Amino acid sequence: MRLRNTLILALLLVGLGAYLYFVESKQIAQEAKKEKLVDLNADDVSAITLTYPDREIVLTKTDAGWRLSKPVDAAADDITVKNLIRAITDAEVKKTIDEPPQDLAQFGLTQPAATIAITAKGQALPALKVGKTTAVSFSTYVQRADQPKIYLTGSAFHTGMDKQVKDLRDKKIVDFKEDDVTRVALRGPDGDVLLVKADGNWKIEQPAAYPADANAVRSLLSSVRNLRATDFASDAPSDADLATYGLEPPQRQLTFVSANGAETRLLVGKETEQGLYVKSADQPTTYVIGKWATRDLAKGVNDLREKTVLTFDPGAPTAIEVVRGDGGRYTLRSVDGKWSLDGSDQALDAAAVGSFVGALSRLNGSQVLGDASGDLAAYGLATPALTITVKGKDDVLIGTVKAGSRSPSPPATEYTVKRDDQPTVFQLRDFQFKQLDKKPGDFVAAATPAGGAPAAPVEPDEEEGE
Repeated sequence: MRLRNTLILALLLVGLGAYLYFVESKQIAQEAKKEKLVDLNADDVSAITLTYPDREIVLTKTDAGWRLSKPVDAAADDITVKNLIRAITDAEVKKTIDEPPQDLAQFGLTQPAATIAITAKGQALPALKVGKTTAVSFSTYVQRADQPKIYLTGSAFHTGMDKQVKDLRDKKIVDFKEDDVTRVALRGPDGDVLLVKADGNWKIEQPAAYPADANAVRSLLSSVRNLRATDFASDAPSDADLATYGLEPPQRQLTFVSANGAETRLLVGKETEQGLYVKSADQPTTYVIGKWATRDLAKGVNDLREKTVLTFDPGAPTAIEVVRGDGGRYTLRSVDGKWSLDGSDQALDAAAVGSFVGALSRLNGSQVLGDASGDLAAYGLATPALTITVKGKDDVLIGTVKAGSRSPSPPATEYTVKRDDQPTVFQLRDFQFKQLDKKPGDFVAAATPAGGAPAAPVEPDEEEGE
């Protein structure tokens, strides 16, 4: 009896398992497979027409990518168009109204917000009419032209299908390869600037010969190449229009010449509340870009000049002499890589000294303030807050820098720095000045007493020899 009952129970379990596998699992899989609004592969789409109550937009796929053919013949933004198509092919059906009433006005389908006509593999598919969004279930009513029933899909579908021409147009303004550019000519109200790249290094040739800041030049090239329109002012501007936009004549002109002689010219016009007007010299379209770009496009000679004040191998100095504006002075000395303070036998904090030497070894200005002709008072350097002299082996001079402030009285608001043997004065950022503005006690290692917390460092006499 027990064996028979066990066999019967085993057979029941096998039958239940089979039912779950062959019946329930298929039903679960079927339910998991969501119905799509259209059964379509996004890559198969070759054309799409968006019809609205006030406009029609036609997009066509070409060998060079997507292109607008109506209302304007222009390159389209490939990513935006692909996202639009993906939003259509990925749209899932949440619910259907199989027998809708005769009057579709309540669904917004009598006069649809948008009608979408798609061509895929050379075949026109039934158009999709996009209606209202529901207030409760956050859905969009959609109807296919070949079916009377109404589909409900996500509410984002309504917003995603509402496109203006400017949303779909290619917003790139100029195109060039940054690494190929060998000459940059800037023309503006502050004068002309010419930069030339030779042997991989940038230099300024006009208005005078200066080393160029490679990072600043690279940033300029990148900023211009990556400009994107926020709007399109006109595709066929008249001379009067160009004058209104501040493009006839332009306020600024930026020319980029590649090694093969190809030339790209960007014309910069007026700045308005809407943005900044710009156009490529060889194309008719006038674009509007964000006002933030004004700063990037208005670079002058001082913005593009080399800003290195002092640079050396941090392991090279054997002595650093510091004279402070408050009358203090001290010398840090290195013997076999170990730093000490002249006139003091206190141990130094290696990290503190290393940070100070490191800041000196890569000292750069944030911008060029000018070339001093001997009168340093205007830059706060006639009586500098800091004079730092760096010497190497055998007391060979590595460099001397002076740092100060233009502020007539504390607190300082603009710091300045200059190398002693060069005329150029640079602006120094606040944190950079603080990295250099050290007293002897800032380098002394904190001693730890036998039974307690670290003791405060004792300041050595700031006057050498006392």
